[in-house]
Amino acid sequence: MHLISNDQVRVAPDRCTVYRPAPSPRRWLGVWAHPDDEAYLSAGAMDHIIGSGGKVTVVALSDGEAGFPAEDRRPIAQRRQHRRRELHTAMSTIGVHDVRFLGLADGDVGSADDSTVALLAETIDDVKPDIVATFGPDGITGHPDHVACWELTTRAWRQAGRGELWYAAKTTSWLDDWRSLHDRFGMWMTEEPTGVAETDTGLTIDLTGEQLDRKRAVLAGHRSQTSAVAEAIGEASYRAWISQETFRLPTSAELRSAECGAGAPLGRQVSAVAS
Repeated sequence: MHLISNDQVRVAPDRCTVYRPAPSPRRWLGVWAHPDDEAYLSAGAMDHIIGSGGKVTVVALSDGEAGFPAEDRRPIAQRRQHRRRELHTAMSTIGVHDVRFLGLADGDVGSADDSTVALLAETIDDVKPDIVATFGPDGITGHPDHVACWELTTRAWRQAGRGELWYAAKTTSWLDDWRSLHDRFGMWMTEEPTGVAETDTGLTIDLTGEQLDRKRAVLAGHRSQTSAVAEAIGEASYRAWISQETFRLPTSAELRSAECGAGAPLGRQVSAVAS
């Protein structure tokens, strides 16, 4: 993998910024809406940091209790515990043991108030990360919880003023390569993300060999969320599909939008970003 940054300038002024090589971060904080988001989007990055002697902290805003088939009649508390166990199992595979849960309702992360922002800012102060990783305003899939996670984390990062903020993204080439699969499974809840050019990413990881094996093991820890997908598309295709991770810096407009959207309906937030 390679890490490229803009020499500590926290905002990408445009999508044509050229980034220079920088040392690997020592402390990584990932803030995600549900257990398994962290695995799909950043398992390779976290594995690299742990392997380099760094520290990783993962925060799950919700427990992901809604991520079960309708026929699963277990009480919410049991489903929450199931997903929490899976997250601990998945993270232990690569040596991540600092896992934190905020316990927001799955499907209703957008209802979180300023107290959640304050708690996340306190977490940033506690962890002292070099990088805070989370969703961008598209939420990758357009899931409202993902979009809310972007706003909450961005506001918290601005309050705390520590480290660089990185948004998970997908490259245009990756989206092109996998469009038929995404269409087949209805991957996007709104529309396909725009994607970023390879030259405009801040962190690009192409996993192979043992690195990819470890990411696959992490995802296997989230069995309730990943086994059916892997079986449906086939193991070889699944491994290729998960092999690339991409992050980028936020734009000034995105940072302003997160602040302006505080307390606003999510639809208005997304519209503000689009404009």
